[in-house]
Amino acid sequence: MAGKSARKNDQVSERVPAAPASGPTVTTILLNYNAPLETMLRCLESLERQDYQNLQVLLVDNASPADIMPRVAERHPGVEILRLDQNYGFSGGINRGVAHASGEYVFLLNFDTFLEPECVREMVAVLESHPGVVGVAPKMMLAGLPHIFDSVGTAVGDNAGAFNLAIGQPDVGQYDISERVFGACFGAALLRRQAFDDSEVGPLDEDYFMYFEDVDWCYRANLLGHGFLSAPRAVVYHEHSASVKDKSYDYKYKLIELNLLRTAVKVYQRRQAVKIPLRRLRTHLRNATSRDSNRRAVSWSIIADFLQDLPRLLPKRWEIQKRRQLRDLEVLSLSYGELPYYDPVAYAPIYDIGTLIATYRRLQVVRGDEDSLRIWRGLEALDASKLRFDEKVLRERLDQLLAGQPDFVRDFAARIAPAHA
Repeated sequence: MAGKSARKNDQVSERVPAAPASGPTVTTILLNYNAPLETMLRCLESLERQDYQNLQVLLVDNASPADIMPRVAERHPGVEILRLDQNYGFSGGINRGVAHASGEYVFLLNFDTFLEPECVREMVAVLESHPGVVGVAPKMMLAGLPHIFDSVGTAVGDNAGAFNLAIGQPDVGQYDISERVFGACFGAALLRRQAFDDSEVGPLDEDYFMYFEDVDWCYRANLLGHGFLSAPRAVVYHEHSASVKDKSYDYKYKLIELNLLRTAVKVYQRRQAVKIPLRRLRTHLRNATSRDSNRRAVSWSIIADFLQDLPRLLPKRWEIQKRRQLRDLEVLSLSYGELPYYDPVAYAPIYDIGTLIATYRRLQVVRGDEDSLRIWRGLEALDASKLRFDEKVLRERLDQLLAGQPDFVRDFAARIAPAHA
């Protein structure tokens, strides 16, 4: 892998050479903690159907109380099982899986996914065609809404907030080019195993029990000049946040916010490494002291844990910053113009004209055709008019603008309410 010069070699391309069915060995690292048996078997069966031959499967069990491993071994004897002595969280489990893996590439995969048969082959094709790239993000679709994006990479927005690229948008081809992205969602990501060496990006930070560990790792990789590409012809279906839907949102909220603060201190340049945590801590303090806030307890917990962690974060920051090769502006430019269109509390796309505007604006930039331009401009005009609050006008204009578009797009439009939420 190259250093700073790697960015120059990673050109956006609509098509990449087809990879042969065999090639470098890929070790799939499938982390398990209390996965439902049928969900795990569905994922393993989709891996068995891959048309890429040099594919190994390593199932890392994070000391799950629910022991499905005997049933898995019976149904899939070719799967190697690595049993850990305790629950090390996502980062710790993945690090131990990577250390155990023998493949040149590692394919990190959540158990609540299933894949199209050519998925691994298509990802390998992208990675093999770009030696300076450290990882590849497949096209992840919501399992229950297979025409709606879950991710085609990751992005970082204002105040270090991170999100899945394209999440919530209908797929009309707007992300059908292989392009530079900030990073990959580690729910499904093909990475060079060598990158986890201490001399390269290094392992995942095990202080991140769950969430944001992939953002932190990808940011560190970018700072070293390593790139990521999307692989839109590699398709994964994902049950978004299936492993935590039985928990309160405060559980997920705390992990994300705390790990975001840790990442900001570690990876950003000096001014932003101070300003971003101060801004977010101010918000948490306001929530913690407001009688009307429903996040008083979790906000106090975030503040306390972050202040306790700070002495350990500063040495990590020093090690990262002394190896920095790129400025933050260069890293953040990879997320320019992107926003999430998904409600993380309701676990549902945001059914709004703005989501369709983003969809067709992006399609017009990619294709440059008159039809997507017409739809994009028409949607913007409708959204900017008070007539968008008139049910009859809204339905007539959406039907007119989206005539001839796929059924799932028109179904999406039918869910748009005449008034903003």
